[in-house]
Amino acid sequence: MTCQTETFHHKRGASFLVPIRIPSAFPDGHFVGWTLQSQARTEEDVLLADLVATWEDPVTTRVLVLKCLDTTAWTVGPAQFDVKLTDPDGFVLPTDTAIFYVVRGATHA
Repeated sequence: MTCQTETFHHKRGASFLVPIRIPSAFPDGHFVGWTLQSQARTEEDVLLADLVATWEDPVTTRVLVLKCLDTTAWTVGPAQFDVKLTDPDGFVLPTDTAIFYVVRGATHA
């Protein structure tokens, strides 16, 4: 499934928060009852984090929200994520893989 995401930079140490819009080909509420799973990984397939994946509005299921509060240990460089949506019967529908870049921040605590 193609979702609307653009390549972006994420500063290591900042909380990760990415909204993903579901394509309009799916009607409101189509994904009610489906489970969500998402991971961020490096290009070498090293796990950066299991992302918390929730619906912005669980009734309309129009926007997925991916979140990770602590990214201080993330490796700097290219990274990727996708979302695996699973219906109650076990049918799996993955999104396209999105690419982003983890970058160093200038301010360190």
